[in-house]
Amino acid sequence: MSLQRNRKLVRDTALFRHWEGLAASAFDPIPLPQLKAAQAALQGHIVLPGDPDYNADRQLFNPVFNAYPVAIVYCAVESDVAIALKLAQDVLLPFTVRSGGHCTAGFSAGYGVLIDVSALDEATIDAVAQVATVGTGCPFSKLDLALDQAGLHVPGGECQDVCIGGYLQGGGYGFTSVTFGMNCDNVIDMRVMLADGRVVTASPTANTDLWWAMRGGTGGNFGVLLSVRYQLRPLGDVFGWALIWPLQSTGDFDNATGALMALQSGYMLANLPQALNIQVSLCYQPGTQPGLPLEPQQPYLMVRGLYVGSQADGQAAIQPLCNLPGAIVQWTAMDSYYNLNKALLDQPYGMPCLPPDSPMPCEDKASRYVTRPLAAAEWLGLLQYFVTAPNELTYFYMEFYGGAINAVQPQANAFVHRNSAFNAVLDVFWFDDAHKQASQDFLLGWMDLMAPMWNGEIYQNYPRPDQPGYGAAYWADAQAGLYAVKLKYDPTHAFRFAQEVGPVMSPGGGIGPVIELPAWLQQWLQQPIVYDARWTAQQLQPYQ
Repeated sequence: MSLQRNRKLVRDTALFRHWEGLAASAFDPIPLPQLKAAQAALQGHIVLPGDPDYNADRQLFNPVFNAYPVAIVYCAVESDVAIALKLAQDVLLPFTVRSGGHCTAGFSAGYGVLIDVSALDEATIDAVAQVATVGTGCPFSKLDLALDQAGLHVPGGECQDVCIGGYLQGGGYGFTSVTFGMNCDNVIDMRVMLADGRVVTASPTANTDLWWAMRGGTGGNFGVLLSVRYQLRPLGDVFGWALIWPLQSTGDFDNATGALMALQSGYMLANLPQALNIQVSLCYQPGTQPGLPLEPQQPYLMVRGLYVGSQADGQAAIQPLCNLPGAIVQWTAMDSYYNLNKALLDQPYGMPCLPPDSPMPCEDKASRYVTRPLAAAEWLGLLQYFVTAPNELTYFYMEFYGGAINAVQPQANAFVHRNSAFNAVLDVFWFDDAHKQASQDFLLGWMDLMAPMWNGEIYQNYPRPDQPGYGAAYWADAQAGLYAVKLKYDPTHAFRFAQEVGPVMSPGGGIGPVIELPAWLQQWLQQPIVYDARWTAQQLQPYQ
């Protein structure tokens, strides 16, 4: 008997003894015999309420969400996912899949069975073929480092703790997306486990409707993403830069408004060079130079980004911004994407600016896509509203679109926001519940202010739990097609959550309009599901 097998037996035996000592009520949701059978088949492990690690393990990235699942199943290998799915469905419990736990609406956990796939985090780089094979639980801290060492790149998330599973399925914007497209635009194929435990590969040649849907159709709707293959590209050092404008005096507001108007006229949509990636922020900072005490803080307009090209060309591209009244150049650097991706958020201070040992504050946020030019008065109104924020943790930013993002044809995948100038986002934070209402009221006021400016669409990776009409906001004209794909691949409606893909409804409720799906999608839907030949029923026998 192998040492690995001995360790598993010792672990399972100790876990069973622990469970047998719990009150009988602990097994009301899932009977003890079924828990034992599942654990015996798992390479991972199950955590129950009352276990020493339960309170830590149930937590999501954002402490505002406080779900209490009846069981947490940690999947160590892909077959564990099938066991977890079967367990949840056998006992008629809902289930949630968690890779990184960063969903802004808290959909990464809930009552029922929490299937944690964070251990499926492999990242294999084929430098010759320029292809990465990445597990759904792989965080960008791991993937970006592997890519950096190989001199290769795929657009990735700014937050290093985010895992690719949910990020990819919501589109995936990053600091090189204007140059190389959304993360989902760089997918070669993906392996997906359906509710019955069978695995399919979704690609341009097999299960093409699922390949279309899962690149933008949002996680948790169709199946469990197991792994993805990305097309990579060589990427050496790139040019990063950071400009800042104070927001204290009337003259400062005039300068900042002028800077936003200059950005709009010279750096949006068709006027944004594909090599140039821009993020504009409003945030509170201790000052413009490094090394200052973290308090007091003042509001600033910040413009930062990456230029995929030489330092000389990058400097030339941003020089008109550097020459604007009130502009302060904080830093420029020629460095790897891996280093600059962190510097753009943290140098000289973080956004929001917190001590290094600070716990994660509670967070709420909202997203609004904008497609039209804004008047100077509208830009000024956004600046003036921001400086009335209830605390210094408040953070507004605009992710500029254009270039490779907007060049993608609508039928390429289910990420539909291809005509946007920018995605505007407001983040509010608080530590004390006494400050929660003021922060959320400020966010609602910002949403009212944005109402005349936005196009009705929202980045689906920034969902809100109470978002009305979320289907049209996240998926626009793709919603009906996504629902058709869901009916095909999840016919028993096993994958469900508060903002799942559903039929298009009429504004007043009831049966919605009759929608004829595009011919190309109808053709894909008529094709039979192609199951992965490497995944057979025999692999599920230990728990069947």
